[in-house]
Amino acid sequence: MKQRVIFGALFALITLSMIVFSTATRVLFFVVCFLIACWEMRKALKKCGFQVELWPAVGICVFGTVLLCLNKAGYIFPACMIVVIALFAQMILTGKPNVKNVFATLSVLVYPLSPILLMVYISVPIHAVDPIWPAIFLNAIFPAIVSDTFALFGGKKFGKHKLSPHISPNKTVEGLICGLTAALLSGIAVHYILVAFSASLIPLWAEILTAFVAAVAGAFGDLAASSVKREAGIKDYSNLIPGHGGMLDRADSTLFSIPACFMVYAFFI
Repeated sequence: MKQRVIFGALFALITLSMIVFSTATRVLFFVVCFLIACWEMRKALKKCGFQVELWPAVGICVFGTVLLCLNKAGYIFPACMIVVIALFAQMILTGKPNVKNVFATLSVLVYPLSPILLMVYISVPIHAVDPIWPAIFLNAIFPAIVSDTFALFGGKKFGKHKLSPHISPNKTVEGLICGLTAALLSGIAVHYILVAFSASLIPLWAEILTAFVAAVAGAFGDLAASSVKREAGIKDYSNLIPGHGGMLDRADSTLFSIPACFMVYAFFI
């Protein structure tokens, strides 16, 4: 437990420092996180019987990041299609057709790459008159953490009905309800924190709604990552962070909650 607390606090400190310090450190942090997550996902999918090529996801991550920083987001979609063509061409020309491996490789472009490219997009100031990254990241991360914490304790205290026993036997419906209730209250806290720093972009009721959406998306993100681990027969994606597992173990809920928060904000602003 002591090791878990120490390394958890250290990881949180590094994450906060990299995100807050500057746009460059924020973008660099997300790219590094993806490269680690991509490696972890490749290992997990290999245990599921798939051989994943790394070059498509890494190439799109680096090239996509450059395009986003140059305000050329529209070129990312053609670049992805070129990668798809190249990947199928590689399969055909090598004489080793394996469509399952090709689609397993392409799946990494969707998860975890696309949410991380969205984080880069949000992080670059040229995409908005008012920077939206503080509001979206705080809305996506804080309610998800609060919800997860209260779901854990609520499940232990009141849990009777399993939420998804085939994926995560310890999660309960009662725990989820406790977590979502706490997330609604955390939305109020997020709103006034943003107001204090003149970073609030939407009204209080919308902030509460965003917190709820983030918590729901984060719960599904957690279960999605757990489903891959269960299929692969592993407890953690890696041992990168002692006591916590790998990058995907720490970022699983965030990969779902940030896109969800972005869509809510896009509707209101």
